[in-house]
Amino acid sequence: MTGLLFFLVWPVVASDTASVRRAMVEVVIDGDTVTLDSGETIRLAGINTPEIKSGQPFAAVAQQYLEQRVHNRQILVENATDPVDPHDRTLAYLYTLDGESLQLALLEAGLASVIVIAPNDRHLDEYAAAETRARIAGKGIWSSSIYRPRHAMTMTPGDRGYRFVRGRVQRTVLGKKWFEFHLQHNFVILVQRARWQQYFRYSPCRLDQANVVVRGWVSGKGKRLRTTISHPFMLERCADTGQPLCHWFAAAGRLAQ
Repeated sequence: MTGLLFFLVWPVVASDTASVRRAMVEVVIDGDTVTLDSGETIRLAGINTPEIKSGQPFAAVAQQYLEQRVHNRQILVENATDPVDPHDRTLAYLYTLDGESLQLALLEAGLASVIVIAPNDRHLDEYAAAETRARIAGKGIWSSSIYRPRHAMTMTPGDRGYRFVRGRVQRTVLGKKWFEFHLQHNFVILVQRARWQQYFRYSPCRLDQANVVVRGWVSGKGKRLRTTISHPFMLERCADTGQPLCHWFAAAGRLAQ
């Protein structure tokens, strides 16, 4: 019977180039990371949930939400295109045995935001749509001002980690290997030239003096902060149409006035 169930679910969750395997979840570390009974650690690809170690709002809620659905249960695992992250964790899309996407469930509940680290953009369209629905409804993290884009000039050395940051591109540096977009003297967005040429469909010069919102992991030394991205989804040019974070922040600002 289980074999038949797997066969029935397969067409729902598998893409043209993906393979799906069964696994048992032993530990739910947080809202986007689990450990299997084999010892393999899986980071849910395509999303990011609040960090428990940092005590971020909704972190415990996201962990509990995922734990209720997968702890000590079998799941289906679809490895990402680039299936290993810098921490040697498997990057994968997870599903219940009846075909429910766990990434989509977390996004719909407002307990995760979408991330894209190239080349892992397989389910981007449906994930982005789910995030937008949750944000419009004010669910989970989108109900808190903490997750609204911070202006680059207000960022401090203590603001490392996953962030939404806004500002105007004051200076653009197009190097041989890296493109640099400076929002302030203390904050820069980095994109590899090769990644830009592969994924971005506009000239980097279009960002000069543009208002932008970037999502990503902020790091740096001293007072200089940076975030490195590899996919256009992570960087919104607010003058363009269909830029959800730009429009959400603008609307929230109008409501707060």
